[in-house]
Amino acid sequence: MRRFLVLLLGAFFVLTLFAIFVLSFDLPSVEKLKDWKPPEATLIYDYKGRVFGDVAVQRRYYVPLKDIPPYVREAFISAEDRNFYRHFGIDPVAVLRALIANLREREIAQGASTITQQLARNLFLTPEKSFKRKLKEMLLAIKIERTFSKDKILEMYLNYIYLGQGAYGVEAASRIYFGKHVKDLTLDEAALLAGLPKAPTKYNPFRNPEKVKERRNYVLQRMYEDGYITQEELQRYSSMPIKVKLENRYYGMDYFLDYVKDYLVENYGEAILAGGYKVYTTIDRDLQAHAREALKRGVMRVAKANGIPFLPDDPYEVQKRYQEQKVELKPGKVYIGKVLEVNSQDLKVEVKDYQFNVQINQMPVEKGDYVLVRFVKKGKKAEVSAEVLPDLEGALVSLDAKTGAIRAMVGGYSYLRSPYNRAVYSKRQPGSAIKPIIYLAALMKGYTQVSTIDATPKSFYDPSTGKEWTPKNYEGQEYGTVTLRTALAKSINTATVNLLSEIGFDMPIQVGRDLGIELKPYYSMALGSIEVTPLELTSAYQAFANLGKKCQPYFIEKIVSPDGKVIESHQPKCEQVLPPQEVRVLVDMLRAVVLEGTAVSASSFGRIIAGKTGTTNDYMDAWFVGFSPYIVTGVWVGYDMKRSMGRGMAGAKVALPIWLDFMSVAAFMYPNEDFPVPEGVVLVNCPTPMYFVDGTQGVCSAKQEDELKGIVDPDILKKMEQEEPKVKEVP
Repeated sequence: MRRFLVLLLGAFFVLTLFAIFVLSFDLPSVEKLKDWKPPEATLIYDYKGRVFGDVAVQRRYYVPLKDIPPYVREAFISAEDRNFYRHFGIDPVAVLRALIANLREREIAQGASTITQQLARNLFLTPEKSFKRKLKEMLLAIKIERTFSKDKILEMYLNYIYLGQGAYGVEAASRIYFGKHVKDLTLDEAALLAGLPKAPTKYNPFRNPEKVKERRNYVLQRMYEDGYITQEELQRYSSMPIKVKLENRYYGMDYFLDYVKDYLVENYGEAILAGGYKVYTTIDRDLQAHAREALKRGVMRVAKANGIPFLPDDPYEVQKRYQEQKVELKPGKVYIGKVLEVNSQDLKVEVKDYQFNVQINQMPVEKGDYVLVRFVKKGKKAEVSAEVLPDLEGALVSLDAKTGAIRAMVGGYSYLRSPYNRAVYSKRQPGSAIKPIIYLAALMKGYTQVSTIDATPKSFYDPSTGKEWTPKNYEGQEYGTVTLRTALAKSINTATVNLLSEIGFDMPIQVGRDLGIELKPYYSMALGSIEVTPLELTSAYQAFANLGKKCQPYFIEKIVSPDGKVIESHQPKCEQVLPPQEVRVLVDMLRAVVLEGTAVSASSFGRIIAGKTGTTNDYMDAWFVGFSPYIVTGVWVGYDMKRSMGRGMAGAKVALPIWLDFMSVAAFMYPNEDFPVPEGVVLVNCPTPMYFVDGTQGVCSAKQEDELKGIVDPDILKKMEQEEPKVKEVP
């Protein structure tokens, strides 16, 4: 048997030498590595110059060997190739040991790759398991060793090796797993990283801490055996718990990062994602993090109030629950289902041993997603069907009021559940949040805050449906004659549509166009029957906050190439599209929304703010868009599909609390100042101080008593009879 084994090994070496001779003519040139630059992540910075994240084909940050601590290098050498500094690219002893094992198993069951061989395989070869590929790998390793120093080879390896979680190289892995640079790693952290190349998924420290600890301690033991650490260090670091930055588990998953990435790829191609560029954006890192949490808290609050079930954010937890759930096929039961197929009209969903075809409507799901499924009774028989319960969603956009710079953008309550960016791409009806356009148009046609309008219901022909249409007020409330100020503050639908019928379509449509919103000549447009994205609507309100000066929303300040050249830059693009005098009066009316109208719960906010609520039919969409003189924020809440959130789920109850949560930080980053008053606008005490375009202030006298009835307290009317209005010019 021994003689046979010797003959077999001899024959194998002869064949190997012949194969080496043949394959040596078909090897790539390692000389190219002299100018080799591995793909590096493109870094994204916020507007304060802080790193916000990155976009990458391979997330990598190249660091020279001198910046990698000796114990990090030693950890990888002990774990992967303890004879690295003593062999010529191949470790003959390890090769012989693996060869015997592989011949015994008649397959590639054991490897013996040195660090140099791993580098050769990763750079030049495919990961297939074959003797031909292995021989090429060995030949390339020898050529690399003859061309480069050991230190250079180790430097390339430590910057190229894949370490899981999308991290290539030790610097990227250090940032993701520990939130620090490789130069700041501790010995136990270095050993953890060194244990990852063997099986990055199996030893993922975010998922398998026990296996990771076992593997880390194995590396520490090897380091002790190789003389790199003392027995005392071995004992101390082996007893340490695994501590990683769990919040980095989904590093790089962000709606705004996706928005930037899409722009970069569209304009420069995917090469920019691997070129080590620097992109300086307008985002505020702190506000973005706060916006994510504020939106999540608000959406979950509404869901709990309505008894809406929710899936966990963590997809690993969802998968675990899906596998462990015990399914009972009864109507009303809710379970986690897995999407098997996505068609134009329906989904094929699996719930353990059951499969259903479920109709969908505007629900952005993909194959492999998990969804909540409720069993329902089908027909008169005792059959059971299924329906998908959509997640309640939301979006938040915040802009600098003076420049249009995007400071925060969150496109859903959880990126992990759905990366679809509703802030940018989801078109929804704005409801009453569109009304300021109608009232501004009226002001531009000579109306004032205290001009009156009949608020009794009237019927109008709607060309979009070809039928007569009669608007109704929230909860069926009725009004008589009201002022424009009250009609907007209390969001009176009948008054708004009647006002539109008086002023006509031309002016509102032009105002909408100036604000970037396309209105249609239907009376229902006064109540928000058109569709807009949260970004579009928030951008329109930016012009209100900036007194008619519309700034194009932008999110990139400059893009810098690896050699330091600025290849693209942006400055605010603002234009005075609306008269500042009438806009300032509208802002005063939107202040009334907060002080005495539908958003009165924000009246004690602590900053001077204005804004407007919005709610669509059957409570399908809830909005609040509001602003201070410095920052404007829009919030939308609803389902992706057209579905009611439940009775009473209006903008003031659903969206406004989220807005207040976010702005309780954002607005307080700026001075507490009132909106500026342009020349030609005066303040009148009538008796509530109001702004008017100069020349119209006299309309607020006591002589207007008849028109003011029903909207002003009788005691105030008596006071108005005793005092003539005092006009004060405001600089």
